[in-house]
Amino acid sequence: MDINKFSPTGIIDKKHLVSLANYTEEEIYEILYRAKEISIRLSAGEKLNYLKNKYVSLLTKRSFARSRIAFETAVTKLSGIPMISTMHGSELETIVKDKLTMEAISGYGINAIVVQTAETTDAEQIEKAVNIPVINANSKSGPCEALAALLTVWKKKGKLSGLKATMVGNPEVFADSFIYAFANCGLDITLVCPEDKNPSTEIVNHCNQYGDLVIVSNVEEGLKGADVVFVSDDGLDYQYTVDSINLSYAKPDVIVLHTLPVTPDGGLAEEVIDSPCFVGLQEALHLPEIEMATLSLLVGKQKL
Repeated sequence: MDINKFSPTGIIDKKHLVSLANYTEEEIYEILYRAKEISIRLSAGEKLNYLKNKYVSLLTKRSFARSRIAFETAVTKLSGIPMISTMHGSELETIVKDKLTMEAISGYGINAIVVQTAETTDAEQIEKAVNIPVINANSKSGPCEALAALLTVWKKKGKLSGLKATMVGNPEVFADSFIYAFANCGLDITLVCPEDKNPSTEIVNHCNQYGDLVIVSNVEEGLKGADVVFVSDDGLDYQYTVDSINLSYAKPDVIVLHTLPVTPDGGLAEEVIDSPCFVGLQEALHLPEIEMATLSLLVGKQKL
């Protein structure tokens, strides 16, 4: 489906956003359209009240993080009340796994819980324990980051379906969000990874329902004709680093996505990060818009 011919309803039939594996193309488009609309309304100086008098709790291990700031900004701009609980070590893990504790927290008047941990299973466990919306805000491979990447592609390329997206890294790390999001929206995907990290049959079968999926182990081969390149910060061997030489095999107007920060072994050469094709900053700036859109749809339950 062409995203530009989609007519948003302002409603999605979901309670949680833990993974994008069970989100339809239409539901993803609803979030992207809401994010775009919210950005326009805020730029016009409009006050948004989707979360007025609503409390949104963030469970995180990090006292400072880009994704944490994005969350607090998103809730505040929707007139909500952010409540941040920073816990360290096994403290957060113990709470997450304690069903009764999570039930008690949700019974204190919290309207939604945002889970910012490294494991998607944490959000999945909380989802089963509470009756309020749960959002997985994993800061490297979570669904909000994947949707921010899609929004960036849409704004930069003017479309989604029919584009070739090359994804470099360990597919099992970012499958539940990035692979499923890109596949569901009609992008043809090429995965570049070592043979011992080839995606599971489940991932392959899911992608093949929506379009072409190609799996290669050579970066240059995978980058040929790419419109979009996503590089996952997985610390793979140096031969999987995307640099200006192998990126020349992609289309001249290729864009490169990466979830910040880019670590020294983050799979990107400095000349690519410094080039106009790198849109990691724009992707990061779209994160609060995606979180506002998701919160307004799952918690606010209001049409635009």
